[in-house]
Amino acid sequence: MSTFATDISSPVADTGESDRPELAHVTSATKSFGIRAADTEGKRSSASLLINKMYEWKGYGSGFSVGDRPDQLTLMANDFHSGASIGTLTVGLDSAVGLLVDAVYADEANELRRDGRRLCEMTKFAIERHVNSKHVLAALFHVSFIYAYHLHDRTDLLIEVNPAHVSFYRRLLQFEQLGPEKSNPRVGAPSLLLRLDLEHAAQMIDRYGGQGKNSSEQSLFPYAFSKQEGEGIVARLTNYEKA
Repeated sequence: MSTFATDISSPVADTGESDRPELAHVTSATKSFGIRAADTEGKRSSASLLINKMYEWKGYGSGFSVGDRPDQLTLMANDFHSGASIGTLTVGLDSAVGLLVDAVYADEANELRRDGRRLCEMTKFAIERHVNSKHVLAALFHVSFIYAYHLHDRTDLLIEVNPAHVSFYRRLLQFEQLGPEKSNPRVGAPSLLLRLDLEHAAQMIDRYGGQGKNSSEQSLFPYAFSKQEGEGIVARLTNYEKA
């Protein structure tokens, strides 16, 4: 297990919320939380409530929900002591039904497909305002990365973001802009399509993961799990998918 110097550790703990163990656990100076799959109606409802709360606060409306689809994995971060939901995101794998980004950015996604790229997307990302978003985002992103890259051999991660948030994703996760600004009817706001080469992400995680605040690297990658912790998450996700 890591010391606090790396800011992230990954014991397998169970708070009683589910008979399945956590996929990962994070401990920082002020917060301890676990990452689980939203694999029950109760968990999906909790994730949906958080998404609607944060989207409505940002002016994107409400009525959003997470589903139970075999080509998607919804992750939740829950406070270890209170059990409260503090973060969520959904990673979707490209399949015969396509991706959500196809509704607005089909041309850009199809060009990647023609080049032989294997796509996935990150959607329905929300974090409570009062939590340390750096730790929560790093943990949620790394588990979703492991799911898409290590378990399902995806090469590119796509995300639609409000233009006001582009610099955040460029700086912290090194996304690159792929498409022009367009109107996104799902949230009633403008959006830009961003792309992350997952091989690049893998290299950054291998180089910096587990270093936390001790690293001079300014992205989010030092707050990813260490190599040993990542291997444990790979094993737990593999067992989760087989269950």
